[in-house]
Amino acid sequence: MQGTLQSWKVVRVIDTVLLVDGDPATRHAMKFILELNGYRVVEAIHGIEAMQLLCEWGGDIQLALCAPELPDMTGGEWMGRMRFLGPEVPALLLTEKDCVEVADMEMSPWYGGMPAKPPAPTRLLAKIRNAMDEHFFERCARATAA
Repeated sequence: MQGTLQSWKVVRVIDTVLLVDGDPATRHAMKFILELNGYRVVEAIHGIEAMQLLCEWGGDIQLALCAPELPDMTGGEWMGRMRFLGPEVPALLLTEKDCVEVADMEMSPWYGGMPAKPPAPTRLLAKIRNAMDEHFFERCARATAA
């Protein structure tokens, strides 16, 4: 019996975040914070590149984090296009002002707002974890209702 228990391994789940931002300094700082806290980060500079990465990575991306302005579109436009394509990935929009509420964006419940970029690490991590948890529980509730 003792040998069997010793053969068990700890499995660590790594959440993957798609970081979409055209500013290299902000992207680098946020990637550093996320990786330091155990997240895998997939980076995109342009909105179109981010769409391609969503298609390539499929269900392996647990959250998208997008800047308010990208080189090819706004963050809000990118989020709208992302929803049009259909991937069910929670998304947070970095904002230039203090915070954008979900109701103000008139989008699905897993959209959130973020303080001015770059956000404070503790606030960034808390918002990411909260968005992932809310999305998970919403999916569970839909599955049990079906």
